[in-house]
Amino acid sequence: MNNTDIHIGIVGAGNIGNAIYELFVSSDFGYRISVADQAERRWNIPEDQYVQLQTETSQFKEFVKDKSLIINALPYHQNINLYKDCCEFNVPYFDLSEDDALDNYIRLELDGWQGTYPFTMPHCGLAPGMSSIVAFDLLKKVENPQTLKIRVGALSQNADNKLRYYTSWSGDGLVNEYLGDCAVVKKGRVETVPALSGYEKITIGGMEYECFNTSGGIGSLPYTIQTKYNPFEGDNPSTIWADYKTLRRIGHYDYVDFLFNDLKLDQSSLTEIFKSCIPKTRKDEVIIYASASSLDNEDEYMYYKVFKPTVLNGRYFSAIEYTTAIGLVAMVELFIEGKIPQEGYVKQEEVEWKDVISTKYGYVYKE
Repeated sequence: MNNTDIHIGIVGAGNIGNAIYELFVSSDFGYRISVADQAERRWNIPEDQYVQLQTETSQFKEFVKDKSLIINALPYHQNINLYKDCCEFNVPYFDLSEDDALDNYIRLELDGWQGTYPFTMPHCGLAPGMSSIVAFDLLKKVENPQTLKIRVGALSQNADNKLRYYTSWSGDGLVNEYLGDCAVVKKGRVETVPALSGYEKITIGGMEYECFNTSGGIGSLPYTIQTKYNPFEGDNPSTIWADYKTLRRIGHYDYVDFLFNDLKLDQSSLTEIFKSCIPKTRKDEVIIYASASSLDNEDEYMYYKVFKPTVLNGRYFSAIEYTTAIGLVAMVELFIEGKIPQEGYVKQEEVEWKDVISTKYGYVYKE
């Protein structure tokens, strides 16, 4: 199939959905791109490439049915609705979500991750996504792996409030990850711990940060680790410890702990606070730190990079926009080129890091 025969549908035209659109159309991929959303069409999307939905779900089927693949850039609570329509029309599906509701739906309502359904690749983007791929690549290099740490932060470059934080992405998504249970690996076995637990301070690149457990950022990686490094049988059962924690500037944790745990505000109230009361910024930075080591730390590998706003193909992107969008665009490129499986549930960590950095925009992630 020629690239010009490939028709990609992007559902959701917010900042990340629009960033994905821009990366596709400003390059030489040659794909046909269509976008659907409830909002009015943005100036940069031609009228013949845009469908304005009357409600969030009413026109999913009509939009999905003739596409070569669908990219879901909607709020996380619409994932299952859109995915069901992709299944009905056998359309490959990609999403950006940190939420695990779709994973639970596939495991419990369908045939599990080994079931028969269209190509399904959730958790594309930054975390989970690129951070999962690089972290698992590090782990595979360690002869007798014991510890895997993934630390990712989407921060403002400057903040003069007590929260030490300005928002640079979805308030709904942020609150959701501060509330949900978090998958971790303890002595080789997957367990769950509460969000905002596991507080620690960490020095990276000479700067001190605080970090704590948040939900979704590790994606399916704990289950992959448990399967690959079996803790249940054999002469040397796995004793790996692995977790994902969100990086924040010192002082942030005390205030969110007060809001979420002391006041026990409901999710809608918390979302309203983070969407309406916290300043927004496009002068942001994204930090990815991952390390994998053996028990004695003699065998250790590390990845560390700081991303700041940049211009790609003549367009300004905030750090969170392009790091997230590139994670998804890279997966679509590898899928179309046949470098990853073409059917069923495909996990981020199943993708080879060397293939990722060979994609059109993958160079951005090279250290």
